[in-house]
Amino acid sequence: MALIYVNTDNTNAADKLFNGSKAGEEAKAVEDIMQKVVVTVVGKNSGFTTTKIANPKGYSIKLEIAKLEQVGRETSCSLKGELVRYPNSFTVAKKGGAATMVSTSFTGSAKAIGMGKRAVVELVEAIAEGMIPKAIPAMRQDMLQR
Repeated sequence: MALIYVNTDNTNAADKLFNGSKAGEEAKAVEDIMQKVVVTVVGKNSGFTTTKIANPKGYSIKLEIAKLEQVGRETSCSLKGELVRYPNSFTVAKKGGAATMVSTSFTGSAKAIGMGKRAVVELVEAIAEGMIPKAIPAMRQDMLQR
């Protein structure tokens, strides 16, 4: 079986894979850590790659901050995620690529004592580290049907 490609290219501003906009000034740092976690976790699993390959067939993992609150000295954060097939599939109805959703029930949340950039980035990292491994079996199973 060929390697399963996991797309981590977050350069398309119109369709970001990693969206940290709710983190305000920390958005770029949050998006970078989301991307880093995906690359690291996927890299630890045989049969997967995040390195661009010829004619890639695989998935995009989308992560977004669903909720971020900083009250007093406590920071709480929730992430939501989607797992979609890559590349987008051509359909007759939509004369172009349409994202084929594999899973939308990707969520995670955490709280920590602390404020500011460090607290937000560390929370997002911890949540993503808990979420991404759950996508691996879903990708393996779905790839058998493609």
